[in-house]
Amino acid sequence: MEIEFVDFLGSIHIGVKMLCTENNAFIPHNTPLNLQNLVHRALKVEITQVSDSIIGSLAVGNSFGSIVSSVLSSEVLNELKSADLPIYQSSEFFAFGNVVLVNDFGGLISPIVPLPIQKAISDTLNIPLEARTIANSDLVGSLAFVTNNGGLFTPLASEEEIIEMKEILHLQQVGVGSVNKGSEFVASGIIGNTKGLLVGRETTGIETMEITRCFS
Repeated sequence: MEIEFVDFLGSIHIGVKMLCTENNAFIPHNTPLNLQNLVHRALKVEITQVSDSIIGSLAVGNSFGSIVSSVLSSEVLNELKSADLPIYQSSEFFAFGNVVLVNDFGGLISPIVPLPIQKAISDTLNIPLEARTIANSDLVGSLAFVTNNGGLFTPLASEEEIIEMKEILHLQQVGVGSVNKGSEFVASGIIGNTKGLLVGRETTGIETMEITRCFS
C-alpha cells in the first residue's frame, strides 16, 4: 500500500477536490500534471478530467456507478459519462460527498436524503444502503473514509457505531483518527482505494500511523 503526501494547488483538502474509486479518479481540469501522474501511478486508476473544482464534495461513486448533485452542469455530467459507468443526478441539491459514504459492498446515507433518492442511489451503485448518522451528525461522508478493505472514522464516533459500520461496509480493518493536524473531517484529506492512498500534506506522523494501520 503506497501512501503519498500531497496538496492541490496549495489546498490540503484533496478529498474535496477529487473523487477516487477502485478503478477511476475524477479530477479537475486544472490539476497539475505532476499530481495527475501521481494519482494515476499510486492509485492505479483511469483519470477523467472534469470541469468542476470540488467534484469530491458534490459526487460519490464506487466501481458500479456515480451519484452527482443537481448543481453539476451538463458539461460535467458528459465528462463523467466518459468513464462508461451509470450516473444518477439528483433532482435536489445535496453535496453527496458529505452525506453519503460508500464502497463496493455497502453504504451509509444521511436520513435527511429523501427515500426516493436513497433508492435511486442504492440502485445506481448496486449496493444496500443504511440510513444513519455518525456521532449524531448527518455528515456521514465527511466524518469517515473507506475503501473496500479498511475504514478511518472520526474520533467522535462511538465504538458501537464503528463496529456496526465495519459490518455494513464489510471492512477488514477500522480505526479512529484525523488528518491534516487534527481535522475530524477525515474524508476531506484522503483519496484512494485498496491500491494506494493520497493524504493531505499536513497530516502528521501519528495520524499517518493510524491511516497505515487501517488500510495496509
